Amino acid sequence: MSGTRAAILLTGLALLAAGVCGLLLGLGAFGAGSAGRPMLTSEMARYAGEHEWFWPVAGGVAETMALAGLMWLYVQVRSIMLTRRAALDTPTRHLAGVAAGELLRETRHVPGVRDARIRLTGSRLRPRLLVTVICAPDAAPAEIHTDLSNGPVERYRAAMDLDGLIVVIRFQMQEPVPTAPEVVSA
Repeated sequence: MSGTRAAILLTGLALLAAGVCGLLLGLGAFGAGSAGRPMLTSEMARYAGEHEWFWPVAGGVAETMALAGLMWLYVQVRSIMLTRRAALDTPTRHLAGVAAGELLRETRHVPGVRDARIRLTGSRLRPRLLVTVICAPDAAPAEIHTDLSNGPVERYRAAMDLDGLIVVIRFQMQEPVPTAPEVVSA
């Protein structure tokens, strides 16, 4: 887990714990006296009363934090959606599906390839093609990469009219199937 995600997780857990404690306090879980007590002490209430700017500034800070949180959430959801599915219009998506089917068929016919998966991701301006190739145990990934790059992938780029398409080819080597030992009968 990256440091940023860990910090976000810890912040979220702390805010969740504070919210649960506030809810339990309001419901009287910590005693009836604590539920009826005001949130601000008398000194804090006096300070807020003497300074007219206090509550508008507190409200502005809370609104700014809420807006920043919503914007961050929008960016996260958008980035997740773009990695799962490319942001393409309907005719282009249909063309991409047909071209991907042809690419998949051609990829599976390359010597040493057992199976393949293809996914088009990214944005309209920067699409990416992810190709996962499951290879036979004795296959040479360098040769498969060369065969794919010079053949099916180039035809896919031409069909989609995307000369600058970024193609990521990942290889998964399949484990060799163990052979059963021969049983010699005497």
